[in-house]
Amino acid sequence: MKKKETNNKKDLYIGIGSNLNNPINQVEKAIKSISQLDNFNDMKISSFYESPPMGPSNQNNYINCAAMFKSGESPEDILLLLKDIESSMGRKKSSVRWSERIIDLDIIIYGDLIYQSDLLTIPHINAYERAFVLLPLIDINPDIYIPKQGYAKDLIKDCLYNYIKKIERK
Repeated sequence: MKKKETNNKKDLYIGIGSNLNNPINQVEKAIKSISQLDNFNDMKISSFYESPPMGPSNQNNYINCAAMFKSGESPEDILLLLKDIESSMGRKKSSVRWSERIIDLDIIIYGDLIYQSDLLTIPHINAYERAFVLLPLIDINPDIYIPKQGYAKDLIKDCLYNYIKKIERK
């Protein structure tokens, strides 16, 4: 007799960004890598956006997007998978906060989960103040709600980092 599977998959929103080595290409490569992971299904991708760096201004602008998947993995397992992808793409640790990077993968929202550990906070603690996070989320789901923060469409009106430009991809 075949065991009945329970469907415990939640909407997982991942923020993706890069500002090094052809950032559009790096973001697309990360999307492809994530989409090939087991137990990540029903992918939706936002438009791509360009925004200035939040940190040191002597770096290139960032290209950002969001990806949504259905997943049933634990938050810590998802984090490890994303860190493996970052590492395989050449991301190096930097002692400079908000320094340039070849790829940055962040868990933004995972269903209605509120989660905190030494390694991870879900929802992403600063999502509400970043248009480069909020607009891609809105692209995927115009009525998206970020637990403990509010509706993205309301948060975007007053967010701190709000210079952002939608870019056309070939």
